[in-house]
Amino acid sequence: MAWLKKWYVWLPFLILIFALVYFFSDILIYILLALIISLMGNPLVRFLDSLRFRKLRIPHSISALISLVTILFVLVSLILLIIPVIIDQAEYLSNVDINGILASMQNPINELEENLREYGFLATDGSIEASLNTYMNEFLQSVNIQDFAGSLLGMIGSLSIGVFSVIFLSFFFMRDDQLFYKGLKAFTPRDSHDEIARILFYSKKMLSRYFIGLFTELFCVITLISIGMYIIGLENAIFIGVVAGVFNIIPYLGPIIGGAIGCLVGLTTLSPELFADQSGMLLIEMLVVFISTNLIDEFVLQPLIFSRSVKAHPIEIFIIILMAGTIAGPVGMIIAIPSYTLLRIIAIEFFSHWDFVQNITGNLNKELQKSRGEEPPANE
Repeated sequence: MAWLKKWYVWLPFLILIFALVYFFSDILIYILLALIISLMGNPLVRFLDSLRFRKLRIPHSISALISLVTILFVLVSLILLIIPVIIDQAEYLSNVDINGILASMQNPINELEENLREYGFLATDGSIEASLNTYMNEFLQSVNIQDFAGSLLGMIGSLSIGVFSVIFLSFFFMRDDQLFYKGLKAFTPRDSHDEIARILFYSKKMLSRYFIGLFTELFCVITLISIGMYIIGLENAIFIGVVAGVFNIIPYLGPIIGGAIGCLVGLTTLSPELFADQSGMLLIEMLVVFISTNLIDEFVLQPLIFSRSVKAHPIEIFIIILMAGTIAGPVGMIIAIPSYTLLRIIAIEFFSHWDFVQNITGNLNKELQKSRGEEPPANE
């Protein structure tokens, strides 16, 4: 078959990818983050390029710079809005009367201890409080302050390098949208340049739509949870919404983790005197908010955003996410959809004669057909 004759096209790619992952994982992460930012900024770059002021037009480099500054402004603004909320929440949690809450829960704790002793999970003369104190003391003794300070300084240095690298790469990816393709040309035979050009063009188009949709979903989830928590009377509603929204990026598993953390944080708002009496009702109200938001996300937001942005059936998406989670855990679940989209675009170019490929790429291929003729020529 014709595609078998081009096995050598992918061999340099595979060698390069494995080398990057094995030896330069940090650099690969910088490149991926920069690509995501550039994909989100490309629609704005194209819009600015299309503007005309009489006979003048905005230089492409300026359009890329404006788009990058706009995205960074939005991200920094969100961070600056969230940081005060996190600081206030940290101060509030530091003032929580843990001893008072434990005292109000003493009877349930005593019953729990009796059950644990009965089934052998706790020593006869032991207690939950003593066990927690023992574990905490062992943890504190194992922590080396000097090592921790050194690690913290190293992390700050690495973060600074990472932020600068991502911003630097993002600008050039936006300014020269053929930069990635020009780099790949050096590793591929001349007779495959047309296919590579189309793969990169269609990938950029579809993944831009996906990542814009992802952040739209993130904003909607944070907003819904924050409003719900505010309605039930929680002062830290925004903080809970942000935590739950960020974890929601992890498909299926993320909402459970975010909901659990949000419920724990919400319960700390109760005073020790009210904890035993009102914690149950508050927990039910918070669960209603999380479950309602998750239902809206699963049956309204995700079908509208993901199935339309990547042109895949929801069952396909579900199965691919489960497979990716089995292989690579939460990280695999996060990158499952964009990776699957990229693989389908590659399959359209090289394996479209297979019935199986035609079945799983039918809707995507129809969408790509609309862009036929827009892709740049391979010799650019």
